[in-house]
Amino acid sequence: MTLLTIAQGLAKNVGMAVPDVVISSPGREWDEVIEMSNLAGEELARRVDWGALQTTATLTGDGTNKVHALGVNFSRISAGIGMVVGTTFVRPLTRAEWGSLTPVEGTPRYFLLEGNNVTLWPYLANAETLTVETQTKLWCSNGTAAWAADSDTSNVDETLMLKGLIVRWRRQKGMDYADYEAEYEAGLADLASFDDRNRL
Repeated sequence: MTLLTIAQGLAKNVGMAVPDVVISSPGREWDEVIEMSNLAGEELARRVDWGALQTTATLTGDGTNKVHALGVNFSRISAGIGMVVGTTFVRPLTRAEWGSLTPVEGTPRYFLLEGNNVTLWPYLANAETLTVETQTKLWCSNGTAAWAADSDTSNVDETLMLKGLIVRWRRQKGMDYADYEAEYEAGLADLASFDDRNRL
């Protein structure tokens, strides 16, 4: 499905005229469709560790207690074994726990994640590397987190995207949406149970 076919699916469901274009349409309702489907995409990317949104980052030490940036498109560290150096799994600590540690160089055992930045303890030696499995925010095929063209597709399940859009549309327009929301949530739970590559 593309943005256009998702919008056409919504139109058929809620009794709107089926569009030929969405992005370039002069109709205000299609601006709303784009906005609501962008919100649906953001929600889906946030709620599940989709395999298609999994990325790998490599952090390289320089022998100092540096803060490593994970990038503006970073959403979160993947569930399960998210950070590994060699054969050692690196575990998260809270800010309070982190405050009791004195920086020292060595093989990292713990990390502190603050926003898009991660700090390691012990910190990496010069040229030593660590692998981080992360989830990206970029759910759209155009490499962003928003539709830009009618031909764009979603990197997460598009049928689920349509269901989420239908729920948002019906709720915003004061239409009954409870059954649609239940179907959406059931579909989300079902797909999330096996799409996450960490569980394979």
